[in-house]
Amino acid sequence: MRVPRGSVITALTLIGVLVLVAGRYGFHRDELYFIEAGHHPAFGQPDQPVLVPLLAAAWHTLVGGHLWAFRILPALAAALTTLVASLTCRELGGNRRHQVTAALLTALTSIVPATGHLFSTTTFDLLGTATTLWLLTRAVQRPDPGPWLLVGVAAGLTTQAKVLVLTVLACCAIGLLTAGPRRLLLAPGPWLAAAITGVLAAPFLVWQAAHDWPMRDIAANIATGGSTSSADRASVVPLSFLMIGPLVSVVFVVGVVHLWRQPQLRWLTIAYAVFLVFVVVSGGKAYYPAGFFPAVLAAGAIPTVDWLDARGRTRLAAAVLAVGTIPTAVFSLPVAPPGSALFTVATAVNPDGAETVGWPAYVETVREVSRALPDRGRAIVLAANYGEAGMITLARRESDADAALLPPAYSGHNGFGEWGAPPPEATTAIVIGTWPETELGATFTKCTAVTRLETPDGVDNDEDGAAVQVCRGLVRPWGQAWANLRRLG
Repeated sequence: MRVPRGSVITALTLIGVLVLVAGRYGFHRDELYFIEAGHHPAFGQPDQPVLVPLLAAAWHTLVGGHLWAFRILPALAAALTTLVASLTCRELGGNRRHQVTAALLTALTSIVPATGHLFSTTTFDLLGTATTLWLLTRAVQRPDPGPWLLVGVAAGLTTQAKVLVLTVLACCAIGLLTAGPRRLLLAPGPWLAAAITGVLAAPFLVWQAAHDWPMRDIAANIATGGSTSSADRASVVPLSFLMIGPLVSVVFVVGVVHLWRQPQLRWLTIAYAVFLVFVVVSGGKAYYPAGFFPAVLAAGAIPTVDWLDARGRTRLAAAVLAVGTIPTAVFSLPVAPPGSALFTVATAVNPDGAETVGWPAYVETVREVSRALPDRGRAIVLAANYGEAGMITLARRESDADAALLPPAYSGHNGFGEWGAPPPEATTAIVIGTWPETELGATFTKCTAVTRLETPDGVDNDEDGAAVQVCRGLVRPWGQAWANLRRLG
């Protein structure tokens, strides 16, 4: 299955750009968390399946902790996503020029390079969902069950990054039931795909069921704005288009219309529309529909290229698109100096950028507090969130000196809460982050604020200004206190 040379060049160029900027700023809070989560293998975590944490921990160890090398895998995933767009375009009837354009447009969205810069569940979910939809467009056009087997494998593996693909498939089933071809759903192929997907997704779903579905609480927290990337329901659609990019969004809309006008492809338009409604109603994040973007852009590339060719405006459109990628790069990649006016604008659009700045300074702050403790041997770090706990844990893993100086980190947040309470002999806690006063008051008899976490000027993230306290005098043993310190969100 050959991919046009232009599509391959596009993918390789994207990898080159992403690797070039991969070491700028620092680790993201989620990356710090995933690396540690991978060292606690299980069939599931409260907030995600196991694939990305296992990959993050193994790859981080393999590349010796170098940030630029750590992010090669996400860059590769983003590049593969552009190739999937090219392959999808071929299934939709596109020629080589259409296919190359589909790959290029996908690479020029904001969401693909942004996720390709970070080692996140979204990065691999985007690739997996786009691949599943590509294979589904193939399977719908073929009567034999072979292509459906591939759909099941792709979807099942994607559930081990994020289970959102199950909702995508449900929306596709609604599209097929509504627009046809309905007879497909009576054939063995779709049921084979569903069975394979279910088997591969089962370990995580069983783990979630055994733990009373913690992801349900996390989804509720996201819907009420508990995440940095949460969005109110009214802004989901505008933000979704912003993640595609203003100019590329024109082709995206053309793609939606093109799919609707093709009776054999109308199901995909309906699936996208139903999924978008689901995200808005459920209070999901604006990037959740991103798995549809490569397929819809692949559809839009066909009439767009034909229209431009017929009017001799291809070069003009390419020039306009090239200029239009500049703000996309600024918003999605770490190109602006931290704290600059451009950085402030970029992180207002993409808050994840600010969440990658400041972690080494935070670790140094905790080091200074730890050095001053007379009872350091009986101390722990108690973090309000998994990013803070992850930064201390990673520092201890990467440096023998830090392993001796920094107390071990604990947190009740998501997976860290699952991994257990501090040991009974821990009598002192360096408490970092923002906490409800009543929560600390119910845990310790005395807490003394000693300093704060500070980011560079002009950088506003979730840690900036968070208190660092030294707390002593447990009100009750850790084993009893831990239930009140655990939280999901």
